[in-house]
Parts: sequence; structure tokens; C-alpha cells
Amino acid sequence: MKRILSFLLTAVMLFSLASCGGSGLSDDEIRDIYEGLIEQSYLLNDVFYGDGLPFTNDPETMAALAGAISRFSYMPVDKSAPFQSEAEIREATLAVFSQPMCDHLFTLAFEGMSTGDDETVVYARYIEQNEILTVRIDLAEEALPLGRVYDFDSMDILIEDKNRIVASFATEMDGKTSVRVKITLTKTENGWRLDSPTY
Repeated sequence: MKRILSFLLTAVMLFSLASCGGSGLSDDEIRDIYEGLIEQSYLLNDVFYGDGLPFTNDPETMAALAGAISRFSYMPVDKSAPFQSEAEIREATLAVFSQPMCDHLFTLAFEGMSTGDDETVVYARYIEQNEILTVRIDLAEEALPLGRVYDFDSMDILIEDKNRIVASFATEMDGKTSVRVKITLTKTENGWRLDSPTY
């Protein structure tokens, strides 16, 4: 009898642990989170991986940069651009991506990095000078191909627990069927964030 009770108690505990293992969200809620964050990421992809923010040679703005060290490689961001300061870019990125992803993106954007053994240096994409955000003028030369479109109805949840969700989606590039892409969500104190690139 004791063995039976012990077995039943163990079974109940395992069932309870399994039922608590999910995110607590419905599939529709998970899909909505993915859709909202991925769609917000499109603009950020261009900021960090694409042609970058548009620039201007407006004489007044250029005069404000007179004497700035990087003025010949960097130009002022145009006033029509969606972001006008490093702080604005950081805030928008933190609302979409996890902290580890943001750390990498901020290094790429504002500090630059070495790409490995060949000691190739990638210069910062943006430098704020004299309180003016400037953008490196040759970004188009190293831009990644962007424009991936996600089919959110094709979502296949692969892993789901209270702090992490991994799902895959069918995608298109240039109007043609492309690969399925696996995207990870991670739960932060400020809500769910993307822990994978989406380009």
C-alpha cells in the first residue's frame, strides 16, 4: 500500500511540475508577442545591419560639427530619421531585444569591433559629436541583405518554459519562399524580448 501511495504521490508531483513548466501564455498570445517584437525589429535591423540612418550635409548642422575628429568619415543624421540620438537608439533596442543581444548591437553600433584573426576592424556605425548623432557614410558597402518576411501563422513552438520560448517560422525573402527561422524569446523584468537576430 505504501508503494502505491508513494507512486501516486510521485506521479502527482511530476504532473504538477509539468503543468507549471510552460510560459502561462496561449499560442495566440505567444504569436502576438513574436509578431509585435519581430515587426519592431525590422527598423532596428536597418540601423544595425543595413544602410543605417540617412544623413545630411545641411550647412548649419555641418558647421556645428566643425573641428570634430570624425567629421570626414561621418555625416550628421538627417532630421527625418526615426532616431536622433544614441539614447533613442538604445531605448528602442532595449524594448525589442534581450540584454545580451543589446550588448552586442551597442558594441557594433557605437564602439566598433575587430572581426577576428585577420584583425579587420569594423568602425562604429554611429558617433555622437557635439550633441549631434552622426552616421558612418560607407555603411551601404557592408550592409547585410534585409527584408525577410515572417509567416506568423506558420509558428511551430519548439520549447516553452516560464522564461524562454523557442519557435520556428516559415519566411520569405524578396517575395520567394526562404528557410524556416528559429527565434528565441526570453523573459525579462520588463517583459518578453527577442534573443535572436531576425534579419
